[in-house]
Amino acid sequence: MSNGEVEKKVVVKGQEPVDEAQKEETKEQMNEANMIGDVARTGTYRKAILGNAAVAFAGKTVLDVGAGSGILSYMSAQAGANQVIALEASSMAEKIEIMVKAANSGRINPHLKDRIRIVRGMVENKKVQEQVLQSGKVDTIVSEPIGVMLLHERMVESFILARDLFLKPGGQLLPSAGHIFFCPFSDEGLYNETDQKAQFFNNTLFGTDFSELYNAAREEVFAQPVVGMFPPTSLISTACAPKSFDFYTCSNDDLLEFTIPIDFIVSRTSLVHGLASWFDLDFQPRPAPGEEGDVNWDFPVVPSSSLTNNAWQWMTQQEQPLNPGPAPPPPADGLTVTLSTGPNVNKGERLTGSIHFKVNDARSYDLTLDLEVDRPGGSEWDPNPLKRRATYVLQQQCFK
Repeated sequence: MSNGEVEKKVVVKGQEPVDEAQKEETKEQMNEANMIGDVARTGTYRKAILGNAAVAFAGKTVLDVGAGSGILSYMSAQAGANQVIALEASSMAEKIEIMVKAANSGRINPHLKDRIRIVRGMVENKKVQEQVLQSGKVDTIVSEPIGVMLLHERMVESFILARDLFLKPGGQLLPSAGHIFFCPFSDEGLYNETDQKAQFFNNTLFGTDFSELYNAAREEVFAQPVVGMFPPTSLISTACAPKSFDFYTCSNDDLLEFTIPIDFIVSRTSLVHGLASWFDLDFQPRPAPGEEGDVNWDFPVVPSSSLTNNAWQWMTQQEQPLNPGPAPPPPADGLTVTLSTGPNVNKGERLTGSIHFKVNDARSYDLTLDLEVDRPGGSEWDPNPLKRRATYVLQQQCFK
């Protein structure tokens, strides 16, 4: 190599280096402590795992995809798994190793002794795949692959890839499905708070007029989804889940780009400020051959209405089909996408449109929202008063 020449590294597909941004999301031990301490999420997983011990865990080989702290691996061992493969790319794999060594020595946690095998790396890596398959395909895959609006961080794709590569025919997945809910909302306070961020530039600052940047700033702040509490009273229709993902059957191609139709009847005369969104998960085991029908849970299931929520995720444990009925109540925390100029609607009018999802290079999604009020006529001051289009960048979310 000549002087001054920059060495070029060839990256082979399937053997990519660990994504540093993704590692930073999970490697900190204190961050994992916060996740374990989320009683709603961790408690739900525990009930799902122990509640399905006989069906999916006892005497089985289990793969924990994106194991993090290892908590789901430890629960799987508690449920009687014969072997648990903890697959983790970040430095948290070293913390799992500390726990496993202590258990194998007989000092603590006898339920973990000689039951957990650690594989460090990402499921997309060919060498990692070979390590996982050393003992053959697995009976059950558990994972916590969920992000904002269900799909942010694109870990669901890794979960589905693991299913395709490692799960035995007829094997079990926990979670088994996810549903994205939407509902139009009216919240003048949130709208004003968002607009105020852009108003900063609509001023003369230190002797220079920055108002030429106001429109660009406004476009930017309204493209940021807002994660945080929204009052249920701000919702102006009945929520619906127009998009469900059956993790047993969906493909990664299904997740790359899709359009969700939306259709609401407005419950009160309002100014539409945007769409609120949340999601839930199913933990429904696949019945064994010859045992079609209801699954008998051997562990108490907490009703969805009793679960609390956190700022980036909400999940419920339900025994229900993959086409859910009435939407569960909105979580205390969810996500909203706000319109810079929303349409006025009257009670009983129909609000239709779609929200388009397309993956981007930041392990997230670009969103395009189209809304239309189903009302004849228009007005002289606004030639197109009943239609709105807005775009959002999901990874640029801000917190309320």
